[in-house]
Amino acid sequence: MPTYLFVYGTLRAAFSNASAIRLRQHSRYIGEGAINGRLYNIGSYPGALYLPNDPKLIYGSVYALFPDSLADLLQSLDKYEGVQTVQSENEPDEYIRRIVSVTCAGQPISCWVYLYNWPVDSLHQIDSGDYVQYIMKQADL
Repeated sequence: MPTYLFVYGTLRAAFSNASAIRLRQHSRYIGEGAINGRLYNIGSYPGALYLPNDPKLIYGSVYALFPDSLADLLQSLDKYEGVQTVQSENEPDEYIRRIVSVTCAGQPISCWVYLYNWPVDSLHQIDSGDYVQYIMKQADL
């Protein structure tokens, strides 16, 4: 099980919600990273589709999770991301937590990441792949 987490949305350092603060209290920032895929604007947060062969990149931050709080932190983040521990057959969770290869400082590293799990047909794609940059640009409009 990896002890690293890749975050690309409201858990990044630019945000100060309770879950982002808790993440920073129970981890160490490693650096900026990227995964292959597409990023979408869901409304007040983004959703990422991991597509390992896609040339587009999604940018975010990598954190090393402290081992003594790993299970509790992931459980808390699962709740924040709407990941159920018991799956419903009626409707899939909006996000799923998966292990993906993240490029950080030019090296691949296995990280947990929360990936969007609902259809994206009607959603706006964030072409830059960077949610923080996208939010800052929207604020300037």
